[in-house]
Amino acid sequence: MAQSLRFRYFIVVAGVLGAWPPPVAHAQAPKQPQWTHAFDLKVRKNTEPAFTDKTQAFGVEVFRDDNNGNGIYLVETGSLAVAPNFKDVAAPIANSQKPVWMHGLDLKVRKAGEAEFTSKTQVISLEVFQDPNTGMWLYLTEKGALAAVPGAKGTKAPTPSPKAPQWDHGLDLKCRHAGEKEFTKDTQLYSVEVFRDMNNGNLIYITETGAIAVVPGPLEARAEPAENKAPDWMHGLDLKVRKAGEKDFTSQTKVYSLEVFRDGNNGNWIYLTETGTLAVLAGNKAAPAPTTKALEPQWTHGLTLWCRKAGEHDFTDKTRGYGVEIFRDVNTGTSLYLSETGAVAAVATK
Repeated sequence: MAQSLRFRYFIVVAGVLGAWPPPVAHAQAPKQPQWTHAFDLKVRKNTEPAFTDKTQAFGVEVFRDDNNGNGIYLVETGSLAVAPNFKDVAAPIANSQKPVWMHGLDLKVRKAGEAEFTSKTQVISLEVFQDPNTGMWLYLTEKGALAAVPGAKGTKAPTPSPKAPQWDHGLDLKCRHAGEKEFTKDTQLYSVEVFRDMNNGNLIYITETGAIAVVPGPLEARAEPAENKAPDWMHGLDLKVRKAGEKDFTSQTKVYSLEVFRDGNNGNWIYLTETGTLAVLAGNKAAPAPTTKALEPQWTHGLTLWCRKAGEHDFTDKTRGYGVEIFRDVNTGTSLYLSETGAVAAVATK
């Protein structure tokens, strides 16, 4: 792993926060999500060389959002991942297959202010699976954070002679709390490391909190430049998220702040929440930064999704429900899924 100095990024410009309530994209009652399948996934810690009966497991439910054709993977922790092109996925899937384990990765992740990788740098482990029902690659960290990225069905499993991940670059990004109009010296700072999964080319973004996002990329690693490029701050959003069972938006509804950045090394959009979770997808290198005359987000619909814990066979009145709001960031052409826990996922809007 490269022992490189992190680029220090502190924002001092005034922010643009979306006003509430945001414009509504459509007035029709949303369609109910359709449950497609479910499974339990085990994740080892970095000190755990093999899977055992003591390895922690997380329950995962999968849904089809019939309002837009996206797929939603929800973990019992409240973390979620969104996948495109689920319109033709059956609900439920008859005789669904269990995910296949591909390989595991240990990633060193510095904390904000930690300039170099050392023997004391925290290590966050994750497992990589493929869902044979959809072809999606699934990345699940020991913290219970999930990311999904399209892959090819039928990939040989487990990964033959798995390769270690290659560190690409690191970022320190600030995120304001909801209602905080400007960045200050006290604004929360989060460390983000970016790795290349050399087994499939996917680019992994992971924060010091263990949150994760993954985007497709070329298998070849990026040649390390003399100096990493700084991210561009684009705009900020304040978004309200109802809890499961909360019918209406009120003055008591939880508000989460998100900052939108462009990774200067590859042009990807980075959505970072005040809880330290993130979503990443392909961006626009030519877009002006900050966003010129940033437009307010559009709320499209809300969902309540239920997720069983690992080992829980049936849905019961004790099964945890999660409120999820879906917004459209018209500035980037992105649909955002925001959980009541503050977890975020993103997919390009068609």
